[in-house]
Amino acid sequence: MRLPRLAVLVSIPVLPLPAHTPPGLPPDITVIEANVPVAAPSWAVLERKLIETMSEAALWYAARHVRSGGTLIWKHEGSASLDDLPEAFYNFPLLYLLGGDERLRELAFRQWDATTRQLTYMFPVYHREFPKHGDWFHIGEGFIYFYLLALADPTDYEQVARARRFASFYMGEDPEAPNYDKRLRLIRSPHTGSLGPRFGDPEKAAPYDYSPGMSSYGLPLQDVPGITSYEDLKDKEKARRMGREMAARLMRGDVPMNLAATSLALHAWLLTGEERYQAWVNEYACAWLERTRANGGLTPDNVGLSGKIGEYHNGKWWGGLYGWQWPHGYYNIGMATQIAAANAMLADGGNAGWLELVRTNLEKLIEQGRNVNGHFVVPYKRGDRGWFAWQPIERDRLVGLWYLSMAPEDWALVEKVRRASTVDWHAATGVPFPNNGYSKLPDERADCWNCDIEGLVDWNRVLEFRNKEDRGHEAPWVRFLAGENPQYPEQILSTAHAVVARRLAWIRDGHLLLDYDPRNPEGSLRLERKLENVHEHHWMTVNPVTTEALIQLTLGAPQLVYNGGLLHARLRYFDPERRRPGLPPDVAALVRKIEADRTLLELVNLNPFEARKVIVQGGAFGEHIFTSARYQRRIDRDPEQPDFFLLPEPKLATETAVINRKFFLVRLAPAAGVTLEIGTRRFAGRPSYAFPWHGERVPIR
Repeated sequence: MRLPRLAVLVSIPVLPLPAHTPPGLPPDITVIEANVPVAAPSWAVLERKLIETMSEAALWYAARHVRSGGTLIWKHEGSASLDDLPEAFYNFPLLYLLGGDERLRELAFRQWDATTRQLTYMFPVYHREFPKHGDWFHIGEGFIYFYLLALADPTDYEQVARARRFASFYMGEDPEAPNYDKRLRLIRSPHTGSLGPRFGDPEKAAPYDYSPGMSSYGLPLQDVPGITSYEDLKDKEKARRMGREMAARLMRGDVPMNLAATSLALHAWLLTGEERYQAWVNEYACAWLERTRANGGLTPDNVGLSGKIGEYHNGKWWGGLYGWQWPHGYYNIGMATQIAAANAMLADGGNAGWLELVRTNLEKLIEQGRNVNGHFVVPYKRGDRGWFAWQPIERDRLVGLWYLSMAPEDWALVEKVRRASTVDWHAATGVPFPNNGYSKLPDERADCWNCDIEGLVDWNRVLEFRNKEDRGHEAPWVRFLAGENPQYPEQILSTAHAVVARRLAWIRDGHLLLDYDPRNPEGSLRLERKLENVHEHHWMTVNPVTTEALIQLTLGAPQLVYNGGLLHARLRYFDPERRRPGLPPDVAALVRKIEADRTLLELVNLNPFEARKVIVQGGAFGEHIFTSARYQRRIDRDPEQPDFFLLPEPKLATETAVINRKFFLVRLAPAAGVTLEIGTRRFAGRPSYAFPWHGERVPIR
């Protein structure tokens, strides 16, 4: 007979800090005693196993791909992209700060320095440790690694010095890099960097030749006389004409993708606390918010050097580089606006008004949407002939907006899109699954790489895949948060294990990526199969570290925006015994629900021999304040005389601990767990990279 569980409501004061807890924490920190015995949940076992397996996999992967000093084993000369080499290791510091192996911290810093050296001296695309010139679509991809290093260890002097220097390039403070016009609040070119803006020169412009790999993106400019289709670029004269027009019109003035530069300045603010960085983030984001409002809620994609929208495009608000027309449309517009809105919101004390920059673009696209054979699609591009490039809307933008706002109307927008389709995208368009997104309905597409995933009607479904952005499972995650997909933690963790195993097999069996684009494989057939000849995307393709599941389940957050976003999260963890970030050994965490003022967190200690301590912090940057935590504590003991038969369930009391701070400490007894209902005041704290034992400011070494 199972005895009923007894619960008593008790309000308790803050517990004093035990003497054996490591020093450096406030003496009045709230300590929660978790003493309820639990059978090891399957999700907790899978989570810890994933952290441990990926830690070993990361070390194994690095040992096989780098030279003794850390540079990637690759060619010794020629060209290189400014982003792909650091992308090979970008999530190593992320795995470390989640609780991965201690060796990952040193490895992550070493590989950043090594790839920076490689791109400075072997392939000279860097100057002063930063890209000489580049677009922020690619600069952002490479620099998420840089931002994550500060979450792993914010005290490193060199990283702080770099953060100051890099931010100065975009704030009008560095005479060698005059990228920013302070008066007009614009970044002066789509191509900028440590050498300043790079304006196009039509007289020296290279032809824009026909390329099978670029054909699916269409024409860069649709209004060049005599050029009406991409096939026209096979004509050498027309290719030269297009190249000259691109140099004259696409390489000057501001574009939305430059909004990713706000991460550089916010990063410097979080490290130093200097208000000028904070002010610049809001100043530049405000300029784009005003332009969006002036354009009826759609962010224009080109602003001339005079500050006029459409200055080089005959007054049209579309046509800029990485804009609505070319090459990716809303795919990168959506990323840029979300990066900036999240950064400005954090810099402005949680002011959700900045999210207008994201919301109005989404609403306008959804208004344009149509149903095609049972599936709802929206246009991702706008050109001279109107809207085109119809596809399922990417759910990470919808989920990202709701996550930042916690507003009912933004959840309603998510639900509106979820309910709008009754047939899978691939079935509605008559294409196989999976198929890299190719479709002829309602217009021909061959570059919608995520359509297969975003086009699934069943939002509970978990597929075994990993793209380079390490995203795509936002739909089943939010259904779990809604209480309608209870098996999601086990499913996504099992899927992550499978992805790790598959990539380790590729490395072990010698699989090499010689050509990134499956539409253009001919050139790779002549290459000798060795690491020195791989495509730059080889390393990110075989990298066995995947953190999407851990970010969602432990931090209660969506994947960071890949093209330059910071990691915005509801929670993060620290190990006070080892004085490092991340979950302590044997401890697993699961965020079961997030609301505007409440966080539901389950913690489990899988170790049956030893107790564990973990610090829970509000937000990745300590920006959230916890008011209280409600939980259950055991109030009885096992009988003095052991009984081999079935034991009654322990008696529990419901207690409420007062916190009123950005972090608290949980002491987990051996094989014990706790579910915490945490009152949360979002954005009520002063954001910083500082660890709990640092105080309010980062102590720079």
